[in-house]
Amino acid sequence: MTLSARSGEPGPTSRAGAGVGVWFSSTFATCFIWSFLFSTWVSRGAEVKSLLDLNTVQFGLLAMVYPLGALAGVSFASAMVRRCGSRVLTAVCFVTAPVSLAVVGAAVDGGHLWLAVVALTVLGPPLAMADYIANYEGTRVDRVSTRSVLPAIHSAFGLGMLSAAALAGFLSEAGVPLDRHFAGVAAGALLIGGAAAAGLPRAGIENESGRAEAGGRVRTSPWRERRTLIIAFIGFAFVMAETAALIWVPIALTGSGFTSARAAFALSVFWVVVTVVRLVGGLVVDAIGRRRTLQVAAAVAAVGICIFMATDVIGVPYVGLVLWAAGLAMGFTMAVSAMGDDPSRA
Repeated sequence: MTLSARSGEPGPTSRAGAGVGVWFSSTFATCFIWSFLFSTWVSRGAEVKSLLDLNTVQFGLLAMVYPLGALAGVSFASAMVRRCGSRVLTAVCFVTAPVSLAVVGAAVDGGHLWLAVVALTVLGPPLAMADYIANYEGTRVDRVSTRSVLPAIHSAFGLGMLSAAALAGFLSEAGVPLDRHFAGVAAGALLIGGAAAAGLPRAGIENESGRAEAGGRVRTSPWRERRTLIIAFIGFAFVMAETAALIWVPIALTGSGFTSARAAFALSVFWVVVTVVRLVGGLVVDAIGRRRTLQVAAAVAAVGICIFMATDVIGVPYVGLVLWAAGLAMGFTMAVSAMGDDPSRA
């Protein structure tokens, strides 16, 4: 079965001397910090556009720089964790990323476009690697825990997005300059990130490349396995659903007559639902299993998206948003959980 219930496999042998509670807390903090840093940057995008005097196309090109860097970072994340271990790599990420964010703030406030481009490019890889580590260590602690805890770890993403956006809104209204905002966030991330890294296992991915299975058959790349490709497709679908909400919900609602403030509030409701569902989602997984949780999540998200698309006809966008959020909250989490069943090939 592609998405079975929790496997009950034994966990990794090395936990860096920390209990499961510390391991969980550090993984949760890692997920929270990277999402907080990311949300800090995107939440003040309109001011970045204005300060650098960019038109819409130019700002779109600037915004592409971060995901290009992130794509490069995630491409090497597995190899880097195998070589350095989760603890060391997380510490490096939470030095590089905060410093890069502070430089972005200074560059934008000073009107230095090319410095901002370079700093945004450098910001991408460490945040992508931190995201990878949060997911990988999340699957490891989930295996050794007596309860399903990965959904709760993923709730840290919503908490980070929400809290950073709220802080950005408050500081923007108060007239706090971008460079001070970003520098303050960077300082906090350096402190919390160091503590989070210290609680992660010293060792990373078990290096079992080329090891033969029982019977002498050499294990192939997981990307040649049908199961891996199916899970990746499922995860991609849910990421697309989440990204579509992040980008298009405010635009769609303002086009339907909402004010910008009401549209922003609706998106906040969306993220609150995602966060709450992930916090309690482990109980659902323990009750009905991973496969059924994913099936229910996909159905609920699809219904919610259809209701939201019909806003101009039936006029209940909040109902659609709540169902959309509740469904996608668990979908990606279940895909990550399934992809991490085999520690050496996660």
